[in-house]
Amino acid sequence: MIRRLGSHVGRRVVFGYDRYLLPELPEYLELLRLHGDVVEAVDTENLHYLSSAQLVCEMVQSDDQSFGLLCCGTGMGMSIAANKFRGIYAARCMTAEDAEMSRAINNANVLCIASKSGFALNRSIIDTFIRTTYSGRKLEQLETIAHFELEASPAPSVAIAATLRDQRRTA
Repeated sequence: MIRRLGSHVGRRVVFGYDRYLLPELPEYLELLRLHGDVVEAVDTENLHYLSSAQLVCEMVQSDDQSFGLLCCGTGMGMSIAANKFRGIYAARCMTAEDAEMSRAINNANVLCIASKSGFALNRSIIDTFIRTTYSGRKLEQLETIAHFELEASPAPSVAIAATLRDQRRTA
């Protein structure tokens, strides 16, 4: 995914959100449909940022013709969760310039925005993110980041974590 050049224009938008976006959801869907095919990736039974982040990232991982858009209250929770998925390069953007740099330099494939920023600002961020082209700039650094995913040690098991917790209590 990191080597995919170009913009996100014409790619499928996989859109996830939480309850904070609901008042403006129709406006966001209308905007996104102007850019192409939109897939809502939300668990309607549990409209939570974590379930949306998981659904969006799994869909983006399995479809190289898509990119993700995640929106929660601040965009931070979505960004943290999304970046735990291999091959996902999520950027929390608060300005159109952030969106431009996340694409032009870092080739982000998931945009995370804050619903509290409002639709007018987020429209500019989304449009910029979709239209900005990645041309291969800093590819060596991005490949190094991709290697971090492969080299990361697995999280300790629950049993190991419990043992460590118990050792701290007795020390």
